Amino acid sequence: MYNQNNVAAEASPVTTLLEMHVGNELCKMLGYSVNPIGKKPGEFDLPQGQVTGWGHITCDGSVANLEGLWMARNLKFYAASVKQAILNETIFQNAKGFQVTLLNGTTATLINLDSWTLLNLPIDEVLAIPNNLSSQYNIPIADVSNAIANYTVQNIGYHDVLSKYLPDINQTPVSICTSTRHYSWPKGAAILGIGASNMWSIPVDVKARMDLTHLDAALGQCLLKKIPVMNVVAIIGTTEESQVDPLNGILAIREKYRQQGMEFAIHADAAWGGYYKTMLNSNDDSNPVSFKLMNEDAIVALPMSNYVTEQYKVLQLSDSITIDPHKSGYVPYPAGGLCYRNSAMRNLVSFTAPVVYHGGVDPTVGVYGVEGSKPGAAAAAVYFSHKVIRPNMSGYGKISGECFFNAKRFYAALVCLNIQNLPFFVVPLIPIPAIQQNLPAPQVLQQYQFIRDRIVNVSTQQLINDPEAFALFKELGGDQTIITYMYNDYNADRTPNGNMQSINDFNNAIYTAFSFKPYEKHTEETPIVVTSSQFTRINNGNVLMDDLRKRLGVNGNDGYNDPINFIISTIMNPWLSNTVNGSFIPTLINIIIQNVS
Repeated sequence: MYNQNNVAAEASPVTTLLEMHVGNELCKMLGYSVNPIGKKPGEFDLPQGQVTGWGHITCDGSVANLEGLWMARNLKFYAASVKQAILNETIFQNAKGFQVTLLNGTTATLINLDSWTLLNLPIDEVLAIPNNLSSQYNIPIADVSNAIANYTVQNIGYHDVLSKYLPDINQTPVSICTSTRHYSWPKGAAILGIGASNMWSIPVDVKARMDLTHLDAALGQCLLKKIPVMNVVAIIGTTEESQVDPLNGILAIREKYRQQGMEFAIHADAAWGGYYKTMLNSNDDSNPVSFKLMNEDAIVALPMSNYVTEQYKVLQLSDSITIDPHKSGYVPYPAGGLCYRNSAMRNLVSFTAPVVYHGGVDPTVGVYGVEGSKPGAAAAAVYFSHKVIRPNMSGYGKISGECFFNAKRFYAALVCLNIQNLPFFVVPLIPIPAIQQNLPAPQVLQQYQFIRDRIVNVSTQQLINDPEAFALFKELGGDQTIITYMYNDYNADRTPNGNMQSINDFNNAIYTAFSFKPYEKHTEETPIVVTSSQFTRINNGNVLMDDLRKRLGVNGNDGYNDPINFIISTIMNPWLSNTVNGSFIPTLINIIIQNVS
């Protein structure tokens, strides 16, 4: 167990096996079927035509995102590479009639397909090509893979693939992501040679989620201009807002474009929010796609909104998922993770070095992905954490549920400051439902009072036992456990300060008071620790920016193009509202009142 290196089984006889088990557990947790460790295909029950997933540990979510994009890029060009291999390699001299199934369900000879069709074959059909060639023409699978490898994009590069294999495709392939994406996405596009400018940003709606109208328009443009789409990325918990993109809507839009002959992968970046899926996972680890074994009473009692629950129910329909045990899995760094819906996807990103991998029956995870040497300790940490805290309702689901609960309790207490006659007011990214519904001021006040009297000023048990209050409670705040909010102060006449620069200065001063810098201020002197960031028009779009300005009370077009500074509070303490002295949230609220006033 000492200093194991999971780059090769010889250097990690224990922790390589642990990483395999962890990969399977992550896949099952997210809803993928898996191949039991030590079993070969055919040695376990699997419905006809169903694929199995595969997962592994990475150093972090950025590398997992990079690998997901790397796989999507290689997948997009793979069929075009196979066509060239069949035309040029003697090993395929009898395979000229090799057929594939198209998106419309018909079959066609692969070498007769035009460039656009080659780029838009069904994902699982492309991934099955090596095995189908091997079985149909009795060619060893290793020989098939090696022959095709000579023509792949990662071997000959973008320029040659596009100019030699796809001469009638004159548009650079793109990846599409929400504007609130993590910075690792454009970074990954730059590393892979895709180009950061070809990572298209989709503006967000008023709740900081991907705007599906804009996504549909972008995909329509790609179809019209024949711009290859490698993947669309749905964020399942944005870095600064913890918002969840409408994955079910993205999946529906993909089906629409599949019917028009365009295919692309869907990646779910659940680096932050992946473990929250455990709130929905049954204790017997079955986690069926249909959720038929789910106790609907349990779903009713969840502190997760109905919208977010629906997105997690379709998470397993994503083609690849980033999930970080070192985030909401509470595992020590470094422990990121990546899971594929179809285990064959890992073959698209493998470089097997003879010095570390000898093939055959050697169990290994190290040849799939970006990293070389990697700490077996990370896999061991996740493995043992999962053994102590099961990745289902009884384990991580309880911890996650408590954090969701506490985040909403803190949000409720925070927004109720707006009815305390203070010299300032709070503008959360996600307003209370009455404001979202544009109800008149008296009804907004009535809802604030309801939140105060039946959510904030009651015990946990009283809240849970109050169906009307708990139904509203579930819908409060952001999608997960990060609360994003802004402050503004009042003028002498109790009208809001309307100067954008002054508002930003106010929030920056609050951030400075609630943060510390090494060597400048002792940590014990900081009453609350928060983080801060900015919304901008270029990154977040006009819809969100205009809504925030309106709710902040900004005068007309004052500082129209200025950013909006905001505060971030992240709730990861499951005991925040249940300490030995009761809830700690009132203490936090009092600190805010004393310092912000």
